[in-house]
This record gives sequence, C-alpha cells and structure tokens, in this order.
Amino acid sequence: MKDKVLLIYGGKSVEHDISIITALQAEKQASKLYDVLLCYVDREGKWWLADNLADIDIYQNFAKKVKNARQVSLLLGEKTLLVKKGKKFVSFANIAVVLNCCHGNLGEDGCVQGLFRLCGIPQTSGGVTSSALCMDKVLMKDVCKANGIKTPQYISFVGKQQFSVNKTLKALKFPMVVKPSNLGSSIGISICKDEKQLCDAVDLALSFDRKILIEKLIDNLREFNCACLAYQGQNIVSHVNEVTNKGEIYSFEDKYLSSGGKGQEAEKSLARKIKNLTEKVYGLFDCKGIVRVDFLYDEASDELFVNEINSIPGSLAFYLFKELSFKELLEATISQSLADFEQQQKLVTSFESGALKTFAEVAQNAVKK
Repeated sequence: MKDKVLLIYGGKSVEHDISIITALQAEKQASKLYDVLLCYVDREGKWWLADNLADIDIYQNFAKKVKNARQVSLLLGEKTLLVKKGKKFVSFANIAVVLNCCHGNLGEDGCVQGLFRLCGIPQTSGGVTSSALCMDKVLMKDVCKANGIKTPQYISFVGKQQFSVNKTLKALKFPMVVKPSNLGSSIGISICKDEKQLCDAVDLALSFDRKILIEKLIDNLREFNCACLAYQGQNIVSHVNEVTNKGEIYSFEDKYLSSGGKGQEAEKSLARKIKNLTEKVYGLFDCKGIVRVDFLYDEASDELFVNEINSIPGSLAFYLFKELSFKELLEATISQSLADFEQQQKLVTSFESGALKTFAEVAQNAVKK
C-alpha cells in the first residue's frame, strides 16, 4: 500500500461548511506535492472516502450526489486506514501524515488529535492539550491572564443555573459580548447593552455550549489577525491584517459571506507589536502548524488585547503569508509535523518497574496461605 497524506475535514461542528472550503482549497495545492486522500467527516460524525469529494457541489446534498462512498475508520496503534466492506473493515491505505482541516468541536479541540496520537500518525495541528486550551476561550483567557497577556475583562459560567445577572453586573459594565466558550466563526456571539439583551444572549450561547464567556466590549475597537508557523527552528510570522466589519464585532457574515475582501494591513508600529505578541502566544500555548491569533485594539488608549487563538484557522490563513505561496506553506507545515513526530518518538515511553513480578509473588503467597 502506498503511503498517503490524509486530509480530514467536515465534522460534527457548526463550522462544518467552512471546513469543507478550507479542505478543498488545501487539497488543490497539496495534491501538487503529495498523494492526498480526502476524508470527509459528515454532520453525524461518520468518516467517508468517495470518488468525487473534491467537487464542492456534492456537499449540499451529500447522500444523493456522492459517488462510490465508502465508510472508513482507523486501526488503533497502527497507521492504517480501514474501509468498510460489507460488515467488515479491511486495510485500505497507510497514512504517512494527517493534514487536519477541521474547524471547531471534535476536530480542532484535541479530540482527533488524541485519536491520531493513539494511532501513531503525525498530524499538522497542535497536540491534545494545546488544541483544547486554544479552543476553550475561557481557559485560553485564564492562561493569557496568568502570563501577563492582556485580554478583555471577562467572567464565565457553566450552565444556566450558574449564570447570575447580579454577578455579571458586578464584574462588568455594558456593553458586553456573550460567547459560547468552545465555538468559532463568530457563531452564537451577541452584543448586550441591557439586562434583557444579556439574558437573551446567554440563552443563545448556551444553545451551542454548556460554558459561556461574557466580556467587556472594547471601546474604539479595531480588530487584527496575524498567523504563525514554526518551521525548522524558526517562527514564520505573517503580515498583520486589519479586518473589516459592518457591525460592532467581526461576524460570520463579515468573515465568510462578504465580498469586501480581507481588509488592510496594520500600520508598522502596531504591526510590530502584534507580530511579537503572536509569537509569544504561539510559544506559550505550545502551538504547532499554522495558527492565527485574533487581536482587539483600543485605538484611544493604545491597548492591545488577545481575543482568540485559532489553532486550525479558516483557509489555513494562507492569505496572510505574503512571502509564501499556499503550496509552500503546506509543504512547510507537513514536513515540520513529520519532524516533530520523529522527535516525539525518541522520548522514553516504557519503564521496567518490577511491579508485576512483585504483585504476582504477593498473589501466590496469598493463595498458599
């Protein structure tokens, strides 16, 4: 069997559609360099191979338009992709590395990262801990705060019963932003300017996640993106892009449905600060692969805040790297993931303790008595 680059995307996530777009963009470039195998995770969480997965038109009615779909799985402890034939799964391909293009829950939050680690397969995003911390906005902000990195003032709750209007108003002043803690693409986010809006926003956020984040809306707001990739011992930091939005915050529509482009580059002095902070965040969270950090900037007070860390950003943030083509960026990402995996394999993972022998002797003595 020929080794493959498994490109995984889709998933049981509200960011499912954006993941498909990212994957098909990446496949077009990666297939120039590698033997790429598209693996689509449907909205129910099932994994599929098919003959026409590169066709964007099939995803609006996958069951009807897909050709020669085969359900697949992984063999734990081995780099083997299995395909379902009848009631059995049989070996189909050896996986050299996974190019992870999943966004959101179950694909970006450490779940599949743990699965690939159990299989012994290198993959292009961060590890389990890093991915989980980057995905959970509350934990991310806790880590930033503990390390002297500014993030907007915030409070969090788990579940509707824990939420308290009085506690929120003691901690923050209106206007506020309410977010699901483990979600991306600006879905489920609301701006609140009074108690009624706050309660409605909490209900909306809790429909997406059991944990919610409430933070102070930054005054005189400007928003910026910057991405980073660790490669051969150095950080490749992208250009800094100022995002454009129609409302008070950068919405899903602004990100993905607007024809207005990706915004403009930040002025040099501010861009320098953002780049330095991007590198600091990348290292602090032990990030791997291409990571985009989103920033909030109060122009009046000249304060810069970390807003979110996207460990698998939309379109893999290729548009931010002006000196590298998308193909070169993918080549660097994949080769670095292989190098990182090789280093990981050198770590000691076994220890002969003698505990089993001692336990067996104790058990035998107990039986004799």
